[in-house]
Amino acid sequence: MTPRDSSTQTNRPFAPRALLVATVFGLVASAIVLAGLTIPIGGTDIVTDPREIFTTLGAALTGPAGGVIVGVLAGLPEPNGIPLAGVLAHVAGGFWMGVSYKKLVYERFEVPALLAGWAVLVVAYYFVFLVPGFVIGVRVFYGQAFTTVFDEATSLAGAYMALARGAVPEVVLTTVFTTLVVLALPRKYRRPLW
Repeated sequence: MTPRDSSTQTNRPFAPRALLVATVFGLVASAIVLAGLTIPIGGTDIVTDPREIFTTLGAALTGPAGGVIVGVLAGLPEPNGIPLAGVLAHVAGGFWMGVSYKKLVYERFEVPALLAGWAVLVVAYYFVFLVPGFVIGVRVFYGQAFTTVFDEATSLAGAYMALARGAVPEVVLTTVFTTLVVLALPRKYRRPLW
């Protein structure tokens, strides 16, 4: 299968335009957290917020290097004193979206299959990268606070389940909203910048 729009795509992972766009998306994600637009997830010391809309879209459109930039900027202002866990979680998820959108969805599918593929990527972003990233990050970087952050959960699996359960509404809203954004984008703006 030949990649679509191959004449206008670049294979440079550090395309300047992509890095600029990634920085803007990451700064918007940071601004959301810094503005306090967060809601605590019951059973944890972690919050839910709309920054993942900008994190997923920004990373997907700007590639793996852009995903790392978006992830760092989205994770640094993590509330409750766990910024390293936030950065780990968001960088892992940003890198995933940066690689997978182009390679697994954009180059293989047209609408409506592209939209279904996008939705799968966002769900994986949360449950395979973001949630485990937080759990592992808190355990590694803030070990003594682990049971406090995860409301007395003592195992990685217990913490994962508590956080995953609390994240479900955000996953649904982010998946639906970003899928509608991808649908609304003109074809040329759906194309990854790298």
